[in-house]
Amino acid sequence: MDAVYFELRCAVVEMFYETLLEERYTIGQAASRCLVEFRKEVQGGKQEGLIVLSVLLSRVARYEPQRLADYAAEVTALRALGRKSACWRGLARPARERLEEDLRFTLEKAGA
Repeated sequence: MDAVYFELRCAVVEMFYETLLEERYTIGQAASRCLVEFRKEVQGGKQEGLIVLSVLLSRVARYEPQRLADYAAEVTALRALGRKSACWRGLARPARERLEEDLRFTLEKAGA
C-alpha cells in the first residue's frame, strides 16, 4: 500500500508544481486544477482522496495559508477522511507519518 501512497503523492506534487511553473498559475489555480484532474480520487471517499487532499491543501497551507478559506469544503472533506480508519489501513510507518504531518499542518493552518 505504501507504493500506492508514494506514487499518488508524487503524481499530485508533480502536477501541482508543473502547473504552477510551466503554466504560471497561482498557488490557488494550481491546486484547483489538480482538484479537477484528481476529481475521481477525491470524490471516492477513500484513502486516495485523503492522499490527494492532504498533498494539495498542505501546499496551499504552506505557501498561501490565507487561501485555505477558499477550500473550506475540501478542508472539511479532508478532516472527515482523516477520521476514517479505513483511510489509514495498509500504510506503513513512513507513509503514515508523512500523511499525518500533511493532515496536521493543513488543519492547523486552516484553524480547524
